[in-house]
Amino acid sequence: MTMRSTNEDAYFAASNSSLGFYSYYGECFDAPDIGHLYAIKGGPGTGKSRFMREVAQCAESCGWKCEYIYCSSDPDSLDGIILSRGGQRIGLMDATAPHVYEPSRPGVREDMINLGDFWSIELLTKRAEEIEALSRAKGAAYRKAYRYLAAMGDMEEIKTATVAPYLRRSALCRYVGKLTKDVERGNGFSSRPALMHSVGMRGRVSLDTYFAMAKEIFLVEDCRGAAQYLMAEVLRIASEKQTPVRISRDPIFPERVDAVFFCKEGLLFACDSGEPIAYPHRRISTRRFVDTAGFGAVRSAYNYANRMSEALLEGAVEALAEARQSHFALEEIYMGAMDFDAKEKFTKSFCSALFGLQNE
Repeated sequence: MTMRSTNEDAYFAASNSSLGFYSYYGECFDAPDIGHLYAIKGGPGTGKSRFMREVAQCAESCGWKCEYIYCSSDPDSLDGIILSRGGQRIGLMDATAPHVYEPSRPGVREDMINLGDFWSIELLTKRAEEIEALSRAKGAAYRKAYRYLAAMGDMEEIKTATVAPYLRRSALCRYVGKLTKDVERGNGFSSRPALMHSVGMRGRVSLDTYFAMAKEIFLVEDCRGAAQYLMAEVLRIASEKQTPVRISRDPIFPERVDAVFFCKEGLLFACDSGEPIAYPHRRISTRRFVDTAGFGAVRSAYNYANRMSEALLEGAVEALAEARQSHFALEEIYMGAMDFDAKEKFTKSFCSALFGLQNE
């Protein structure tokens, strides 16, 4: 796992999971407080990420705040941004596969931006066979990765069923209640999805946003899968106390929560993913909530399923690395067919219109 510091309000809003590509884009971009949305179309290498980065930089220079939504498959690229100032919020998102977006109120709430307007159809047509071959190779690699991740999901179900009889759930709930006793009752519960981890073409990557934002950090060390139950109880208490939280879900197992951030208190509960944490924190061991003596009878079966799960994850990461080769080869082709000067002029014009700037 690689931890990245971006110095941004940065997160993922989709993941490559045991259920296939899993998207939270509807929750992020169709939120009622987003007044306008720009859906960006274009092939790989057409500059969608750069376009959003330049819009974000212009927005911040004009006093807007920006949330940066990174691509779960390629965390070097942006998949979206959400701009806010006062009560106004504007979204821009990559609307190409696999997170295809079709507007529900085109021209009213949503506008389409097609960066394909700046490519040469003639140049792309000349390389059509190469594009098709690379696209097939990339698709095959992703399908293989998803088969590995699906099988990993099966192994995790075996692990969960195996350990369930040996968990001290009531003791766990009492303990979480003590840790959260100082969380004040709010005016309404909300849980915004903002993932901190991804598994993609560059391996396993984490963003440190939650740690950078937190005033107090509890890092939850897992023992035999108990951490997922602790995190579920933290989220339940947040709902009970009617307080807003941001939640990160496990990229591979979307039903699991791996971080809960209490927005008002700046309190963070996060599962320990193994990477070094540079921020002051308190560690919580979940070992106390597992009947380790009784668990001995099934330890061998659990460990076997765990080894299988780890091997399947390694296979998925290798398959995604295969997809990376085809993906970046496709990017090179499309970059060679783009008129980036014209695209940059469009970007400046777009920013000028959006933020009321003088068009230089």
